[in-house]
Amino acid sequence: MIKKKLQQSGVVITRPSHQINEIKTLVVQHHGHPIEFPLLEIKSKSQSEVFQNMVLKLDHYDWAIFISSNAVQFGMPAVKYAFHTLPKSTQFAAIGPSTQKALKMFDVNDVLIPDENYDSEGLLATKEMNDIKNKKILIFRGAGGRETLAESLRARGAEVTYAECYERTFPQTNLDLLKVFSEKIHIAAILITSSEACKEFIRLSHIKNMNFLKDVLFIVNHPRMVNALERESFMTFASDEPSDQSMMEKLLEIIDH
Repeated sequence: MIKKKLQQSGVVITRPSHQINEIKTLVVQHHGHPIEFPLLEIKSKSQSEVFQNMVLKLDHYDWAIFISSNAVQFGMPAVKYAFHTLPKSTQFAAIGPSTQKALKMFDVNDVLIPDENYDSEGLLATKEMNDIKNKKILIFRGAGGRETLAESLRARGAEVTYAECYERTFPQTNLDLLKVFSEKIHIAAILITSSEACKEFIRLSHIKNMNFLKDVLFIVNHPRMVNALERESFMTFASDEPSDQSMMEKLLEIIDH
């Protein structure tokens, strides 16, 4: 069966502007019209004295965990500057294959990732993260975010420290721009790729009547976001994997049915 194309329908991309190239290309390849509507933007904190001091002590830690590709992008340049050769005493872990791939760009080739469920819970399920009593762990992440990983590791006896190398800002004040687009072009789907972006979209949707979105598909890259959006009566589907390619495949699959 030949998959239906997007027929020049609009696909709203809510990723930060520096992360849209891959998904934007996929939308165009499938005859869709990409609409850039970043719900988050990322600002580096890697020059802060607190973060720099954390990095200089990396060799004191048993594990360095990277929570996202952003954590790699904003954290690893400082690590490479401080350590021309990565400390052999420190093992690396990542939340999933995209973050693992980002680490490989910095010559970090031996990276623990979950066998499945690419999230904090998946990483916590690995054998290695269940044998961390008295281990020192440094988590590279953005300011704020979920506490599940750190709280669980501490409960297992680890000493956990955050290395916060970026922060999120929220550039949109309402959804009016999407409404304008919807009057000019059929919007087939909105792609949401993080829990923070999901919460922000829901917040914005409460400001004004959003009836123009009632027939729009929401494609997310983690099942955790499905319930939150469905509670707001948005038709939501999770991709099989958190990659852009998998999100596009899910969109085409739903359209095809």
